[in-house]
Amino acid sequence: MQDVYHSIYEKMAKIGVFEVRQYVVIEKPPHVPLCIDRLSDDIFALSQNPMEDGVMYADPDMEIRVDHQNKTAEPLTFQVLEERRVVYPAPGKVDLKAKNELSSFLDNWLSDLIQKGFIKNQ
Repeated sequence: MQDVYHSIYEKMAKIGVFEVRQYVVIEKPPHVPLCIDRLSDDIFALSQNPMEDGVMYADPDMEIRVDHQNKTAEPLTFQVLEERRVVYPAPGKVDLKAKNELSSFLDNWLSDLIQKGFIKNQ
């Protein structure tokens, strides 16, 4: 049975995240567009930015670190409105509760995006 980190990696690959060289927006009306940012060779940001009362906000916005050699990916940060969670709050420190909760959330969110048709090359 594959773990959540392999599952996240496979779903990111299916969406086409790893093909992004800088920034891409995937639109699938009537859903909120998916924004993909390549922050470095191994870190990507995924976000959906709905508008409410003329104000755009991240709901959610996540940074994800990818290990292509092991085909795994893990969340680093999560932000929605005023809430911000960080998996690695300081060098050598891991918030295991945040890591587990955000990994589960990210895996489910990616499944939902795929189900709604958020595939880069479709």
